[in-house]
Amino acid sequence: MALGKYGIILKKYLKKYKPIKYSKLIIDCSLMDYLYKKEKELIEYKAFIEKQLKQTYPEPKTNEFIVMVRYNNMIESMVEEYVLNIIKTM
Repeated sequence: MALGKYGIILKKYLKKYKPIKYSKLIIDCSLMDYLYKKEKELIEYKAFIEKQLKQTYPEPKTNEFIVMVRYNNMIESMVEEYVLNIIKTM
Protein backbone atom coordinates (compact mmCIF):
# COMPACT_ATOMS: atom_id res chain seq x y z
CA MET A 1 0.00 0.00 0.00
CA ALA A 2 1.36 3.41 -0.96
CA LEU A 3 1.21 6.61 1.02
CA GLY A 4 -1.29 9.22 0.01
CA LYS A 5 -0.91 12.98 -0.24
CA TYR A 6 -0.87 13.71 3.49
CA GLY A 7 1.44 10.82 4.32
CA ILE A 8 3.99 12.09 1.82
CA ILE A 9 3.72 15.66 3.10
CA LEU A 10 4.11 14.45 6.69
CA LYS A 11 7.15 12.36 5.78
CA LYS A 12 8.84 15.34 4.12
CA TYR A 13 7.96 17.55 7.08
CA LEU A 14 9.41 15.08 9.60
CA LYS A 15 12.57 14.61 7.55
CA LYS A 16 13.17 18.35 7.22
CA TYR A 17 11.96 19.80 10.53
CA LYS A 18 12.02 16.88 12.99
CA PRO A 19 15.03 14.81 11.96
CA ILE A 20 15.46 13.20 15.38
CA LYS A 21 11.89 11.89 15.42
CA TYR A 22 12.24 10.82 11.77
CA SER A 23 15.48 8.93 12.53
CA LYS A 24 13.96 7.27 15.59
CA LEU A 25 10.98 6.06 13.56
CA ILE A 26 13.31 4.67 10.89
CA ILE A 27 15.53 2.92 13.45
CA ASP A 28 12.46 1.40 15.14
CA CYS A 29 11.14 0.28 11.71
CA SER A 30 7.87 2.05 12.50
CA LEU A 31 7.99 4.99 10.09
CA MET A 32 5.47 3.60 7.60
CA ASP A 33 3.07 2.46 10.32
CA TYR A 34 3.27 5.93 11.88
CA LEU A 35 2.68 7.64 8.51
CA TYR A 36 -0.29 5.40 7.62
CA LYS A 37 -1.88 5.98 11.02
CA LYS A 38 -1.41 9.75 10.88
CA GLU A 39 -2.60 9.92 7.28
CA LYS A 40 -5.81 8.12 8.23
CA GLU A 41 -6.32 10.58 11.10
CA LEU A 42 -5.70 13.52 8.77
CA ILE A 43 -8.21 12.25 6.21
CA GLU A 44 -10.83 11.87 8.96
CA TYR A 45 -9.97 15.33 10.26
CA LYS A 46 -10.27 16.73 6.72
CA ALA A 47 -13.79 15.29 6.36
CA PHE A 48 -14.81 16.70 9.75
CA ILE A 49 -13.44 20.17 8.98
CA GLU A 50 -15.06 20.19 5.55
CA LYS A 51 -18.43 19.36 7.11
CA GLN A 52 -17.99 22.10 9.73
CA LEU A 53 -17.03 24.69 7.12
CA LYS A 54 -20.00 23.81 4.92
CA GLN A 55 -22.27 24.36 7.92
CA THR A 56 -20.58 27.68 8.72
CA TYR A 57 -20.59 28.82 5.08
CA PRO A 58 -23.75 27.38 3.50
CA GLU A 59 -23.78 26.51 -0.17
CA PRO A 60 -25.00 29.36 -2.43
CA LYS A 61 -28.59 29.08 -3.55
CA THR A 62 -27.78 29.16 -7.24
CA ASN A 63 -27.12 26.81 -10.11
CA GLU A 64 -24.46 29.02 -11.70
CA PHE A 65 -21.43 26.89 -12.41
CA ILE A 66 -18.84 29.61 -11.67
CA VAL A 67 -20.39 30.48 -8.31
CA MET A 68 -20.40 26.82 -7.26
CA VAL A 69 -16.79 26.33 -8.40
CA ARG A 70 -15.71 29.37 -6.39
CA TYR A 71 -17.56 28.08 -3.33
CA ASN A 72 -16.05 24.59 -3.58
CA ASN A 73 -12.56 26.01 -4.18
CA MET A 74 -12.94 28.25 -1.13
CA ILE A 75 -13.94 25.31 1.09
CA GLU A 76 -11.16 23.09 -0.29
CA SER A 77 -8.57 25.83 0.21
CA MET A 78 -9.63 26.36 3.82
CA VAL A 79 -9.61 22.62 4.55
CA GLU A 80 -6.12 22.22 3.06
CA GLU A 81 -4.84 25.09 5.20
CA TYR A 82 -6.27 23.50 8.36
CA VAL A 83 -4.78 20.09 7.56
CA LEU A 84 -1.35 21.49 6.71
CA ASN A 85 -1.33 23.41 10.00
CA ILE A 86 -2.15 20.19 11.85
CA ILE A 87 0.79 18.46 10.14
CA LYS A 88 3.08 21.16 11.51
CA THR A 89 2.01 20.30 15.05
CA MET A 90 2.72 16.55 14.77
